[in-house]
Amino acid sequence: MADAGVHLRRIHMARIELLTKPYPPEFAAVAEKITAPGAEPLALFTLLGKSMRALEKFMGGSMAGRGPLGMRDKEIVIDRTVAKCGNSYEWGLHIKHFAAKAELTDAQVKSLALGHGDDGSWNTAEATLIATVDALLANKKLSDAEYARLSASFDESQRFEIVQLVGFYHSVSLLCGAFALPNEAGTATIPTA
Repeated sequence: MADAGVHLRRIHMARIELLTKPYPPEFAAVAEKITAPGAEPLALFTLLGKSMRALEKFMGGSMAGRGPLGMRDKEIVIDRTVAKCGNSYEWGLHIKHFAAKAELTDAQVKSLALGHGDDGSWNTAEATLIATVDALLANKKLSDAEYARLSASFDESQRFEIVQLVGFYHSVSLLCGAFALPNEAGTATIPTA
């Protein structure tokens, strides 16, 4: 991935002060479960940790782990959702940590931010994912034709996963935007051109 737009440090602070060490015991117990050994919790978690109820609800609604979608399809849905929502925080994390694993090319990453499903970067099923995300975010529903297109490429359990991913990452985008959560250090911003 190109270095354009990569943050070397946090440029601004969130609207709510993030938790810092020493963490309250209740948050420390959660952080230990969700953070790699030796790493610090992500800013999103230290933000949500200010309200353990918010953190618990967030964790309960999370779409983490294996599901009926393969990693590439899941990342296409997540990356398109956060790009369309203007969520630079999640965009940066997902592009840094998952784009290469999902075998997304630089051109496809750019397409997820600026293109559309039928721009030549995607196969039929992937183009359908992008169109589905766009329709759900724009209209909060799928037309009969959009649902038929989705059903032609994805089974019922996958369709549930797709819609829930869009909803979950839309919610994450609202949290990041409302509280002005800055990007994690070393992550890219959403391309604008």
